[in-house]
Amino acid sequence: MASQSLDKRKRAIAQNLIDTCGLQRAVHAAKQYGWNDIAEEIEGEIERSSQLGRRRTDPPIHH
Repeated sequence: MASQSLDKRKRAIAQNLIDTCGLQRAVHAAKQYGWNDIAEEIEGEIERSSQLGRRRTDPPIHH
């Protein structure tokens, strides 16, 4: 599993990208920066979400 291989700092970057941009944009941003391991982690989150029938492609709405 990709999340076990990432160190704590990289997992935090991945989560921050997801929280800020949503899953699809987070993958794109990680790939643009050349953070392939982070992009793989985010893609794994997309896969896990789709298996559970959830969609987390957009950032959360803060009121």
